[in-house]
Amino acid sequence: MMKYIKGAFLWALIVLFITPLKAQTYINTPMTGTPAAGQYYNEKQITLSPNFTFTASSGQTLKLFIKDCVPLTLNLSSSQNYVMISTPRISGITTRSGLANRTTCELMQNVQYFDGLGRPIQTIQIKGSPGYNDLVQPIAYDSLNRETVKYLPYASTSANGSYRSAAITNQLAFYDPAGVPDSTSQLPGGIAHISTPYAMTKYEPSALGRVLEQGAPGDPWQLTGTINPSGVSSGHTIKTSYSVNNTLALTDTANTYLAALYTVTINPNQSRTLVRLSGADGNYLAGELTVKITKDENWQSGRGGTSEEYIDKEGRIVLKRTFSYLVGAPNELQILSTYYVYDDVGNLAYVLPPKSNADNTVPTQTILNNLCYQYRYDEYNRLSQKRVPGKGWENMVYNKLDQIVLTQDSVQRGNNQWTVNKYDGLGRVIITGLWNAGANIPLTTLQDSIYAASQWDIRDYANNTTGYKVTSYPALTKTLTINYYDNYTNIPTIPPGLTPTPGTYSNLTKGLVTVSKTAVLNTLSNTEPDMLWNVNYYDNKGRVVKAYMQHYLGGTLSSYNYDDVSNTYDFTDKITATSRKQYTKNADNTAAILAVSIANQYNYDQADRKRETFERINSDPQVLVSRLDYNAIGQLKTKHLHGLSGTIPFLQDINYLYNERAWLLSGKSNTNLFNFSLAYNKPNAGVSPQFNGNIAQMEYTKTGSSNVNFNYRYDQLNRLKSALSSDSALDETIDYDVMGNITKLVRSGSNSANLNYSYYNANLNNRLQTVTNNGNAFRSYAYDGNGNATSDGGTKNISYNLLNLPQTIKQADTILATYTYDVGGRKLRNVGSDGGWDYINGIVYTNNVINFIQTEEGRIKNISGVYNYEYNLKDQLGNVRLSFDRDPVSGLVRRLQEDEYYSFGLRKTPVDYDILNHNRYLYNAKEIQLDLTNQYDYGARFYDPVIGRFTTVDPLADKMRRVSTYNHAFNNPLRFIDADGMAPTDVIIGGDDKQAAFEELQKSVKGQLTLSMDDKGNVTYSKSAPDPLIGKDAKQLIAAIDDHTVNVNVTATKGNIISTVDFVGGAFLGNDLLPSGNVNTKQVISPEILEKMDNYFGSPGKTTLHEVTESYNGAKIAQSNGVSSPFASPSEVANPNSDYQKAHKAATDQSGPVIEKYYGPLGGRVSKPGIMGKTEYILDNGVKPAVPLTSKTYPQKL
Repeated sequence: MMKYIKGAFLWALIVLFITPLKAQTYINTPMTGTPAAGQYYNEKQITLSPNFTFTASSGQTLKLFIKDCVPLTLNLSSSQNYVMISTPRISGITTRSGLANRTTCELMQNVQYFDGLGRPIQTIQIKGSPGYNDLVQPIAYDSLNRETVKYLPYASTSANGSYRSAAITNQLAFYDPAGVPDSTSQLPGGIAHISTPYAMTKYEPSALGRVLEQGAPGDPWQLTGTINPSGVSSGHTIKTSYSVNNTLALTDTANTYLAALYTVTINPNQSRTLVRLSGADGNYLAGELTVKITKDENWQSGRGGTSEEYIDKEGRIVLKRTFSYLVGAPNELQILSTYYVYDDVGNLAYVLPPKSNADNTVPTQTILNNLCYQYRYDEYNRLSQKRVPGKGWENMVYNKLDQIVLTQDSVQRGNNQWTVNKYDGLGRVIITGLWNAGANIPLTTLQDSIYAASQWDIRDYANNTTGYKVTSYPALTKTLTINYYDNYTNIPTIPPGLTPTPGTYSNLTKGLVTVSKTAVLNTLSNTEPDMLWNVNYYDNKGRVVKAYMQHYLGGTLSSYNYDDVSNTYDFTDKITATSRKQYTKNADNTAAILAVSIANQYNYDQADRKRETFERINSDPQVLVSRLDYNAIGQLKTKHLHGLSGTIPFLQDINYLYNERAWLLSGKSNTNLFNFSLAYNKPNAGVSPQFNGNIAQMEYTKTGSSNVNFNYRYDQLNRLKSALSSDSALDETIDYDVMGNITKLVRSGSNSANLNYSYYNANLNNRLQTVTNNGNAFRSYAYDGNGNATSDGGTKNISYNLLNLPQTIKQADTILATYTYDVGGRKLRNVGSDGGWDYINGIVYTNNVINFIQTEEGRIKNISGVYNYEYNLKDQLGNVRLSFDRDPVSGLVRRLQEDEYYSFGLRKTPVDYDILNHNRYLYNAKEIQLDLTNQYDYGARFYDPVIGRFTTVDPLADKMRRVSTYNHAFNNPLRFIDADGMAPTDVIIGGDDKQAAFEELQKSVKGQLTLSMDDKGNVTYSKSAPDPLIGKDAKQLIAAIDDHTVNVNVTATKGNIISTVDFVGGAFLGNDLLPSGNVNTKQVISPEILEKMDNYFGSPGKTTLHEVTESYNGAKIAQSNGVSSPFASPSEVANPNSDYQKAHKAATDQSGPVIEKYYGPLGGRVSKPGIMGKTEYILDNGVKPAVPLTSKTYPQKL
């Protein structure tokens, strides 16, 4: 939310202290007394005072380091304008004079030079390269002040921050040195050879200045017709053009832009009716819609491979259309249209995906129920009912504060059951639970009952059950979660073992979640379900310094089963070390026994790049798990695994190379355990090149055999059509319908099959009904009301829990397996044919004995009480290809397990696989299941690689309405990963001004990231600078996009005031924490206002980025707290410890403040707004003349 200052400016000097994660503790005073065991460092000297003492006990060490530090020497320009940013890496630097005579261990420094117009022309990270040279990025503009060429950064030969007058020449020499043949793809040091190390942009020659063509670094991606060392560019760029709709019937001709006109009737019961008039009246009149046409880097000619977006006069997208020539039938054009239909008040009422055939016919109610998205709203325009394809209706009921109190899915409706949220007076969720209503009660009746009761509940220290006095409607039948805030006082029945020594934690906990309880779903049939405790203790900065987390080992609830986790931070809130002790109950449940202790430490280089990861189990020697080396521009060059002593420093090294676009080209181990290489635009002859990031070819090594080569082919919707291997052992060819449902899949090799798919309702459905193999019956499926497949397609039946996750697997009347989850979606146990498996945050037990502990690079296997480190070699998707350890006899690498996969993840039949002892985390690093044969657990749902589909509906189906709700990785599993079974991208811009919002967001990270936005509003990025030159603001955006547990939803609207909360430019509308632990956020912005503000303060796009990162940080706070964040109401804004305030402070900065001035009804200044009057919003930085931003006239709505 954009924050403003009321009445006048407040000037302040703000000094930011940002330090890297480090495993050692910085010491800048003489060491006295007896320090704790650990590692301490200084860049110059360490002094031990006379009373210093340390006695090492078993498993404890004290290490003192003098770091490898380089003095920071500056030679800044005396003739150029510049801004120097010095970022302390240690505490104690609080003044400008304290910045002098520092080293890279103490300080990071960046300088940005500006021209006379205040435009940045050069950015330098001083000593930012791994070799301690400067990283320099030149910036240039055309005559219209546009950055038409974006240059990649380069590593200079000097390191003093000086202005490089020949930066562009030097940059070209860095990537394309004299004398290096054009055929050479790689330079020494792992740098890609690029003769055109820049991205060019072509703008429309009009006042609108819209982008017509966007290039990228590398000869193939230069603008059409430009001359480069490879000749005249063929223009494998992203091309955009603009038009308006007409009434010409759709053909392959590029100027036919017919759009059907759908409207909605709102019925008295708030249901909606879809309407389309007959004949010509059923289409938009010519010129009523703007059409934006986009062609990606693979486009060659014709309409195939293009996408169109139709936008009405209110800025709403009403139609998205893509075109594809069918593979094997180049003259047959496939047209895929998705319509978005709004009701009279502007709410989205229907989404009609391609298979509904809405271009030609009005979908019937059956088609609407099976294939389309339907939304209904209450009288306050709050979403009250929705139906996504594959599922039944879902209901939502609110209280007076617009908080969701009741939710009900289709399965719950059959049992008259509701999920209930209870809130406190600050809008925080305190209790969730289930309510058995006993009858089907109308939504309006439920809302009236909620309105008539209390709107929130309060703490009641006399209540020994929940600690709350609950007077809101309805009363709970079962409790699912309980959250306690602000203090630790009178928490009912908290186990005494979960309380640390008094005085070791802070009491400054207002606004923080202190204690929570979470139900075990499998015990909901009990009178009182088992509840697991989680207790967080904080320091005075609100950081969790100790956490107690109860676990469920053996399916038993015991106060002696818990984890004790301690965190150590640097002064900028980053964790520097963690210690985890896991306790289990003794035989008679009277005491806790230490099962294992784990200590982790991390080292980073002078530019905050992660360098080393250490791990220790119990009192075993500390192990250097990995060390990372980088090339001169910050790309990962080498990963070293398992540090050794002696002449061989590491057990294994993996070297990586990249192409011009920073796409991964290869990963090769130094002992040839597993090597792979990828080709995009330069495959072997006979293979179609791919210029948009699709992989055209792959080669990898195979033990005891020749290398395996794969050739890949795609359709113009970027769906994988065939994957053909050189040994024909892993071939797949795939056909799809217009929704991306697989209709035919043919495999060769050990899992050969010829599968044909049939879907319900004569294939007018996303639910798979039957599969045949070579014409014979193979599988058949049925579903529950939530779209969950109730069988594995064969003889096994599946029941599901409240979260639509598997609970029991049966064959006839025999239970084969039982899965146990908590309400947060964490898998706690799986008891099946392979025994009992317990999952405790990365520690996995088998039959109550630790089997292994997961690490960043593999696992630590428990072999009869001895912990052995095992490592995984992975391909570009994270698929585990080979596992190894250190042979205890020879001390060299020992192969443990090797795996190959079909492209959609089916594992090649292994030889001598031992599921109890071998690695189970395989394709996409997900756990393979025994009793659900070949299926993988993705967290939010299960994936069946035999048929290439998920078995349940995507929890985020609303974000990807143009593809099947059972789709896997957009049918491009070589490029995309469904990290948790949900959306592959996680910043989504919508609304009637989303393009303007996207353009503002791109401005905020120019020169660092190149952003792309697809027609669904999903924002992705590619790095246009190496990691060291990607600033902290851009890194926050990267985190938001890469974090698949958070969906940042930004609605861009035209207008000045965000009416929901009367904030200017942007509004934090809170978020929804889902049972799976994922979060959907809600943020509204006005790009028009934000652009005006940022231009005034000279920071284009900065406040738009602030709004996105504020929304993301709010989601991370919700995940940390375990509850959803409320919208920024006046009480939330006034509370310095509210989720909003924390998210606002953690987000990237705004470009500047906005002054708010109030006027009464007669025009005089007043101190606060009244019912009558006016508010003016002013931009004034104290240097430029003040300018009005916008204003609002009252009366306000009461």
